[in-house]
Amino acid sequence: MKEIKIEVTGIKESQVKFQGNAEKFLDYKDLIEAALDIIPQGGFTPKDIRDRNRIQEALDKVGVDGVVKLEDADYDNLDKIIKDSRWLIRNKDITKFLRNFEDGTYKKPEPEKTSKKK
Repeated sequence: MKEIKIEVTGIKESQVKFQGNAEKFLDYKDLIEAALDIIPQGGFTPKDIRDRNRIQEALDKVGVDGVVKLEDADYDNLDKIIKDSRWLIRNKDITKFLRNFEDGTYKKPEPEKTSKKK
């Protein structure tokens, strides 16, 4: 299981969406959703649609802790989607977001499970 902390960026929705809200600042959930909607070259395959919808379902379950929890396979799919995406703007906040994937920030090792011996 991988966890992505949802952080707010300094990017206004109007910078990336036609008729976007000039008062709303995007967060990582918004950026992930934007990447999920970027059409890959040649269009979406049925597998692409299923994989992206699984990620969207996890995004829709973000709790008050502001953390997206993804199964390892879903994270790997998202990682590839993010790295293959083409963005409409260049911005220091996009760079930070992308660097978190490139540097493996979200691929922290699972905590070791300790077993109690009697």
